[in-house]
Amino acid sequence: MRHGVFGSVTAVAIVMAVLSLAPQPAVADASGQGAQASVAQPTSFGGCPGPILAFHKCALEKAKTFNPPRTPGGRPDLQGYWRSRLTTAFSVEGVSENDPITRDPITPWTAGLGEIVDPPDRKIPYQPWATEIGRRGQNFQKYIDPRTACGSGGVPRAVHQGPHQLLQREDYVVWLFEDHHVYRSIPITGGPHIGKDIKLWHGDALGRWEGNTLVVDVTNVNGYNWLDDAGNFHTDAAHLVERLTMIDPDTIHYEITIEDPKAYTRPWKMAWPLVREKEPGFQLIEEACWEGERDLPRFLELGGRYYFGESWRSR
Repeated sequence: MRHGVFGSVTAVAIVMAVLSLAPQPAVADASGQGAQASVAQPTSFGGCPGPILAFHKCALEKAKTFNPPRTPGGRPDLQGYWRSRLTTAFSVEGVSENDPITRDPITPWTAGLGEIVDPPDRKIPYQPWATEIGRRGQNFQKYIDPRTACGSGGVPRAVHQGPHQLLQREDYVVWLFEDHHVYRSIPITGGPHIGKDIKLWHGDALGRWEGNTLVVDVTNVNGYNWLDDAGNFHTDAAHLVERLTMIDPDTIHYEITIEDPKAYTRPWKMAWPLVREKEPGFQLIEEACWEGERDLPRFLELGGRYYFGESWRSR
């Protein structure tokens, strides 16, 4: 199930029009992954406590002393299948238990604290013009979630959704995603970014190692992605820096800093754990979005618009 199917639709008429066509949501755990309510969820990840801020602080300390498994070339071996934990698909800023949307009779959102670790108020530092567009504003009210339209989640949203796989060579990392079966190819060759006028769904990613941390520097995004179901966004001017650091053999501390001088007043940061998937025989499956999509035509008939990023709209 795609969490974003109803992300941009708030009117009751639209919801009722697609109700018979849309799958019912699974019970969601604190990680944002579908789960049965009776299944106990872990409260510790890599020896660090579960709430995002506590995990983030603990993981930074554990990374200083943990000696990760190595590739033949001596780099930390990040290969394997991974799942994000402590994330929510609904809003990176979190969802309050008092928010009426958590009691929606059709598609209730799960309350959670979100993934933001900086700034201290755990809110995206939008410029005034951008606040009314993100944070369940114009994007959420008027536009079809790009993932509902079978677009990629982009960076970092694709890391939120479902399982993913990391493959390594000494000069490349390949990141495969079950979500919309997209992939990212990340060279670790020290080359420059592509020309500034070339814009891509996942941007241009260049990797480098800083000690045991894989740093992925991302530019040249097209601004067509959202950060979550709530319509939070960045523009095509965004610069994103991801940091992946193992804190035990089965846990990666994932951190991302997002800077966007067009939309934000300052850089801001998110973090969460990636936990190794160890089920025997596990593999990614293809999400046949286009073949299985039945909601999109209804959204378009009822006035929903395709989303093409801030740079394509007049304000």
